[in-house]
Amino acid sequence: MKRIAVIATEKEFAEYLKSNVERYMKRYAEFTAYSMAEIDAKDIIEEDFVLLSAFTIYQKVCEKKSESTEILIVSLSLNKKQIEVLKQIPVGTKALLVNFDNRSCIHTMTCMYDAGIRGLELYPYFGVGDYDHAITTAITPDEAYLVPKEISNVYNIGQSSVDMASLYQIADKLGVYEEFSASEANEAKKEYYALNSSMDRLLNDKASMTDRLNTLIRLMNEGIIIADSLGKIYMTNEKAKLLLQERSQVLIGFNVDEVLPEIDLQSTKEKLIKLPSANLVSSSVEIESGDETAGYIITITDFEETEKKQHDIRAKLSETSHLARYHFEDILGESEDIIKAKTNARKVASSDASVMITGESGTGKELFAQSIHNASRRKKYNFVAVNCAAIPDNLLESEMFGYDEGSFTGAKKGGKIGFFELAHRGTIFLDEIGEMPLTLQSKLLRVLEEKKVMRVGSNKNISIDVRIIAATNKDLYAMVEEGTFREDLYYRLNVLPVRIPSLRERKTDILPIFYSMIRNLQSNLKLSPDAEQLMTRYSWRGNVRELRNVAEYLTSKGKGYIEVEDLPPIREKAEKENEPEHHYTVENSTLIDKFILHEGKDIDLYYAVLVQLKASFEQGERYGRQTLMDKINEQGGFYTEGEIRKALNKLSSYGFIRSPKGRGGSVIHGEGLNLLSVIERFRERGILG
Repeated sequence: MKRIAVIATEKEFAEYLKSNVERYMKRYAEFTAYSMAEIDAKDIIEEDFVLLSAFTIYQKVCEKKSESTEILIVSLSLNKKQIEVLKQIPVGTKALLVNFDNRSCIHTMTCMYDAGIRGLELYPYFGVGDYDHAITTAITPDEAYLVPKEISNVYNIGQSSVDMASLYQIADKLGVYEEFSASEANEAKKEYYALNSSMDRLLNDKASMTDRLNTLIRLMNEGIIIADSLGKIYMTNEKAKLLLQERSQVLIGFNVDEVLPEIDLQSTKEKLIKLPSANLVSSSVEIESGDETAGYIITITDFEETEKKQHDIRAKLSETSHLARYHFEDILGESEDIIKAKTNARKVASSDASVMITGESGTGKELFAQSIHNASRRKKYNFVAVNCAAIPDNLLESEMFGYDEGSFTGAKKGGKIGFFELAHRGTIFLDEIGEMPLTLQSKLLRVLEEKKVMRVGSNKNISIDVRIIAATNKDLYAMVEEGTFREDLYYRLNVLPVRIPSLRERKTDILPIFYSMIRNLQSNLKLSPDAEQLMTRYSWRGNVRELRNVAEYLTSKGKGYIEVEDLPPIREKAEKENEPEHHYTVENSTLIDKFILHEGKDIDLYYAVLVQLKASFEQGERYGRQTLMDKINEQGGFYTEGEIRKALNKLSSYGFIRSPKGRGGSVIHGEGLNLLSVIERFRERGILG
């Protein structure tokens, strides 16, 4: 015979529940009543089943039960004796409904209404707080000690009984459903006034209807809970059990407000449910049967899962794949400069702040941007790349922010989702940001500040969560000073700077990168020593992009061994570059040429300053004059603060650096980095320094 433990907080109530069930089920199982104190003293609950009615003790019972023990939740309902007592109360009577807490009061009141007792004006009271002292009648289910002393007319209707649905559930678990239905159930029905819950009546107790409903909610992707008019959970699907398993592994039989206290069944507003491992969104709707509420349908979704689905839908709507294919491991090179750049980029990946990638054309700015995205917490979401220079100005706004149907001539039917919406939860890469027109810069700044976009032709704001990575080969600060780039936008974008060195700054990487490209092109060609020397000596103004073009050109020749004469794309340029570089005339020289011509006597000082400013730029710092002097002199320099000040002023006047007054520190510009590269090349050849 199966053994069943009946557990309640107090032993007296456990005995009451036991006698209630045992009265009809003693032929089928052996029942034992326990208080929670007795359960606490036990090592393990060994019975086959546990019966309980309170969610408050559920978790403690779970900790004590054996793996094979199954928990059954029983509910209480009014019986015929209670209803007969309630019918004696005159219609229109104002009465306190007294129970041990507010939820129990509301539950009893709802049971009365469900059983047809609707002519009374009831007010919940649970022993605390004031009440209308004109009320002289109280109704209580065996909680008379809570009734105010001033109340003279008390109807104690006694404890409610375990309902028929719970008895049928127990019989089903014991495997005696048919036998119970044919004998004991008929006896039990004589005691119960209402045999079915509101949900049972709605479904007309038809098994086929219940089966169809069960099948339907099983197929749904959301978690579904169906509760009766009292809020008792009547049916759930597996998704709901999975989402709420941290709250309770058993749902059916408990009240919704026990498992989900955040939910107001009368409200249709969505509620956020925060669990240790997930954030859930829940809402409820009423199930109406005629003019009455028969129950409620509660839907539960995982917030992150919903966001992921929206992300996938956005990508499909755009009809374009927005994936970041590259990782830091794909960035080739072992030179000190490229390792520093990758180290800095890895650091900024962990942040959510805006990134500004600077570097010459062809250095691999998008490669770095994709790698940053793939090393960030946003890697599961879209990486949306936008080339601000490739989209016409008149289309850039509608492409960036999207548009509504009919917003302009030629607008797509149904409108179009913008790049920022596509990048929600992910990253948007704004390449060639310096080409963005001023009118759009102000709108971009507003998006950064408000984290909302408005489609062209719409008046509705759409909230977005996007990380911005911008890139440019221009000196944006010089553009700020010229008035062609907004200063406030510059500072919002340039929070985390990443500078990518040019190929000529890392000459030791040229040949390894070249041969890697050759292997990817399924070729085994080899360069002659003279050809390798020329490749290394060449300045590669087009950087890695130009190197790739040369690799593709050489593989197309079908030769296995490449001589210098096989390098026409770069040989002529290389020969021009290697003409004597110290013959200058003021009339035909560049800004760098002019600087070297006029300031060459102090070139070691300028070199030392530029080296330290480049280091501070790569580290995202700004050195003041004192720090700069200390850094330079630590490297073997012998310069005074006055000499450092003079060098900063001179470099700033030429536009190679920005050196503001006060404590802001100095920042090297793109032209300053070019100047440093030229000085380094001259020093290598013994021309300067």
